[in-house]
Amino acid sequence: MDSKIVRKIIKWLLISIGGFFLLYLGYFIIIHTVLSLFLNSMFPSTGTNKQALIENFTKKEKEILELKSFFNSIVPKEYSVYIEFKNNEKIDLGVFDTYIKNSYGAGVTLFQQWNINPYNYKEEMPITYDSTEYYTSRTKSLNLVKQKLKWTDSTFSKIKKMLDNANCISISSGEPAAIGFARKGMGKYSYLIYDNAISDSLKAEYNKNNSCVPYNDKVILTFGGGAFTSDTFPDK
Repeated sequence: MDSKIVRKIIKWLLISIGGFFLLYLGYFIIIHTVLSLFLNSMFPSTGTNKQALIENFTKKEKEILELKSFFNSIVPKEYSVYIEFKNNEKIDLGVFDTYIKNSYGAGVTLFQQWNINPYNYKEEMPITYDSTEYYTSRTKSLNLVKQKLKWTDSTFSKIKKMLDNANCISISSGEPAAIGFARKGMGKYSYLIYDNAISDSLKAEYNKNNSCVPYNDKVILTFGGGAFTSDTFPDK
């Protein structure tokens, strides 16, 4: 084949590949920009940072510890519970059965629903499911869950009031308890709070974890990035 024709073919291929790359790059930038704008509108940044997290604990330590103690006292030992208040009437709620294990040895999900109104919840049928998978709820009945936890509407109101008093938005039961302070985009700054002083070896493990910053012998500062954000503590 004539060398001039070969050079023309190679030139055409290089131009085509370059054009495709630029088109792909432009498409990626547009998608990334649109997605970022959408996520920022859905999960607006609060300006929260490590200093705000520390200052809140300094000011609200008593209220935060009271919240931890109260919440653990109302969660039966056979369950663990996560709750986050989006506003006065909307919550994310996860209830896990610690006595029934899935194939990975973790407690199965009894109930998990996002952005629901606990005071006006529409029951879904069927009431129960024969599931031992972590991400599949065994029930979508909030009434059944409230019966098992021995909670009422006033329980949710009390939790919301204590979260507000602590200037926080969420809590997970257990030892340590995880108390969410505020969201930053889709991520969230939280406290891991122990009843007793943690060992030096455990504190060293937390120091190795990019999402954690030991604050004192009983409190670990954490940042969870969510689905589209790194878990690395932003200002560690």
